[in-house]
Amino acid sequence: MSIDSPETGRHANQGVTWPLLAGLLPMVPLLILAASALVPTQRQVIALAPDEPVLSAPFELRGGYLGFPRISLQAELPPETAMELDADLLDLAGTVVLQFSQEGWRQTVTWVEEGATFTGDESEAAMTVALRPRTGGPHRLRLTLADLLDSAGLPRTEPITLRLEVRNHTVDAPLLLFTAMVSLAMVLILQASVYRGWQLQRMRRVEEARLGLRLRVGGSGLLRLELRAWWERPINDRPPLADLPAVQLTLTVSDALGRCRLSEQRSLAPFHGSSEDGDHWLTLVETFYLQVGEPQGLRFRFDLPERIEDGGEPWEIEWCELVLEDGVLPAFPVAAPPLARVGTLAGPGEEQPR
Repeated sequence: MSIDSPETGRHANQGVTWPLLAGLLPMVPLLILAASALVPTQRQVIALAPDEPVLSAPFELRGGYLGFPRISLQAELPPETAMELDADLLDLAGTVVLQFSQEGWRQTVTWVEEGATFTGDESEAAMTVALRPRTGGPHRLRLTLADLLDSAGLPRTEPITLRLEVRNHTVDAPLLLFTAMVSLAMVLILQASVYRGWQLQRMRRVEEARLGLRLRVGGSGLLRLELRAWWERPINDRPPLADLPAVQLTLTVSDALGRCRLSEQRSLAPFHGSSEDGDHWLTLVETFYLQVGEPQGLRFRFDLPERIEDGGEPWEIEWCELVLEDGVLPAFPVAAPPLARVGTLAGPGEEQPR
């Protein structure tokens, strides 16, 4: 459903705004991901000696309305060491609500490649636990280094450093990104099926500054006219530093009897481009939307200047191109003046409506 307003020359979509609003759907998983990233991380550094349990400082655990809490432990082991770490999660009353353990190691490896010997360090001393606590609030970890052995299997006595990170509302980032990409693809397909369902498309290019096209258009939707033009100047001729003059573009629409239905003139600023080879050019792209109403035969004529003078060598028109689409339903309100009705046209010798 669409509403046309001849008084204001505006075209608004009302019955098909839901495909446009569906474009917000891919933002939902991205907003969840961003909200999760804003949740602060609770960090602690703990020194842990073998067979000497240590209590961490209290940290908050909250049931994740965006995701779930996650506890991460990273041990900094000396080379050629193996460990076994036991952890008890305690609530505020000191009750054990969860127990878990992790084995870790760090060793030096040597390999030979193309006659050269390389030495590297490999380790696996991290532990991550995702959970949903029955009740949120302050919790603590009781950590015990059950074993700390060297490469020969003998006990080591020096303490190690343990880094603790606690994040509430953790989410599955790859899954959310995949969901956003799939949602975006579905929205683009939906919007293309609704807003790109034109009944007619025509394109014409000429190598001069005047372009005309006659055909039968009209009906549901709007008429979209996109004009593109290109001017060039001699190679290696540096343009003056002054601002480029405005380009006068005129659109005239007449019916099958040659009566003027619309005449519109716009003053536009061209875009200057150049290449490393010293070529310079000017381009212009302008779009018109029109309300045609009932199907009828119309002639469209665009007039542009053959030359653009800026104080140097004149810019010469190379080509102009018109892309016409009928039955267009734009996603957003656009300026779309209606064509003058036949019954309101002026007679011979009188001024035609503008």
